[in-house]
Amino acid sequence: MRYIIRLDDACPTMDWNKWNKIITILDKLNIKAIIAVIPNNEDEKMLIDKYNPNFWKIVRQWQNNGHYIALHGYNHKYISKNSGLIPMNKQSEFAGIDIKIQREKIKKGWEIFQKEKIKCNIWVSPSHTFDENTLKVLKKETDINIISDGITYYPYVENGFLWIPQQLWWYEEKKEGVWTICLHPNNMSDKQINDLENILRNNVDKFIFSFDEIINQYKNRKKTIKDKVYFHFFFLKRNFYKTKLFQILYKILKG
Repeated sequence: MRYIIRLDDACPTMDWNKWNKIITILDKLNIKAIIAVIPNNEDEKMLIDKYNPNFWKIVRQWQNNGHYIALHGYNHKYISKNSGLIPMNKQSEFAGIDIKIQREKIKKGWEIFQKEKIKCNIWVSPSHTFDENTLKVLKKETDINIISDGITYYPYVENGFLWIPQQLWWYEEKKEGVWTICLHPNNMSDKQINDLENILRNNVDKFIFSFDEIINQYKNRKKTIKDKVYFHFFFLKRNFYKTKLFQILYKILKG
C-alpha cells in the first residue's frame, strides 16, 4: 500500500503563502508530489495573489527537486457540462468538446511547457473531466503517457496510457492499493496544512519518493474485476451521499 500526494491548480496568481508552506513540508520529508500546473490560467477563482513573474522559474525548481509536473488542462475554464470518462463532475474544459478545439488547447498548453523547459509526461484534467478525444490528442500532440485519474485499487494500463488512480481528497488508512490524495492548496486552511504536516511525518514511509517504482511495477497491469466493482461502488456511494435521504439520515444519526 502506497500513497501519492497531488497538488492541483498551480498558476502565477495562486495563494503563494499556502503553496510555499506545503512544498517546504514535502521537501523536508523528501516526498515527491504530482504538481498540476495550469499553462495559461483564465479562471477568475485562481486570481488570489498578485501575478508572480518568477512562476515558471519556481516550477522548474520544483521539477529539479524531484516533483512531477503535470499538464493541468490549458486555461481551467469550463465550457461543457459533460462528465466524460469519469462521472465525477458535470463541468469540463474538454469532455464533449470538438476534437479540433481540444487539440488547439492541448497543443498551446504543451507549447508553453516546452518553451518554459518543463518536462512532463502526466495529464491532470480539470474537474476530472475528459473524453476519448482528449486521449487521442494527448497521444498526438504531447509526450504524455500517464493519466493521474481513475477509480481503481492499483495503477493500470489502458488506451496506451498508465492510469494512476486518484481516489482520495484527504489521508485515510488503507490496507492495500496505490492511493492518490488530491489537495487544492489554494483552498486549504492553516489548520489543514498543519494537520497535513503531522500526517506526513507520522506516515512518511508510506508515501512515494520516486515514480519509477510505480511505473515499473504496474506498466503492464490491466484492470481487474475487483477494480471495476470498486469503480461502480465508489460512484454509487458518492451519489447516495448527495441524496435527500442521506441528508435526513445523517441529521437523525447526528442527533
